Amino acid sequence: MSLLVVVGVTSIGLTFSGALILLEAERKNNFFWALERLKELFMRVDAHPRVIVSDRDIALMNAITVVFSEVANVLCCFYIDKNVKAKCKMIVHPKESRDQVMEAWGFVVDCDDLVQFKHRVEAF
Repeated sequence: MSLLVVVGVTSIGLTFSGALILLEAERKNNFFWALERLKELFMRVDAHPRVIVSDRDIALMNAITVVFSEVANVLCCFYIDKNVKAKCKMIVHPKESRDQVMEAWGFVVDCDDLVQFKHRVEAF
C-alpha cells in the first residue's frame, strides 16, 4: 500500500501534519477518492487550500486538477532540481562544468520576484 502524506503550511511559514491516507495503489481513482475525502474535511473546518505542491506523479496531478480545480497545483522544487541535475549529468561534461550549470540554475530559481526571475533566466 502507498501512503499519501498531506502537510500544510501556515501563513507564517509553520508546517503541520494534515493527513495520512493509505492508498491501495497510486492510481488516479485512488488519488481521486483520497482527495475527495480531504476536500470534505476542508469544508467541515471551512479551510480552503490555495496551492497544492506535489511530486511529478501524473495520476496525482490529474486527480488534483479534477478535485481541486480552483487551486494552483505546482511541482516541488526538490523534484524539479532532481530532474534538472539528472538531465545536466547527461549533457554537460566535465563534472566541473555541471557544477557551474547547477550553481547558475540555483541562482535562477532563488528569486524574490518575477522581474528578478526574468533577468536571471536571460543571464542563464
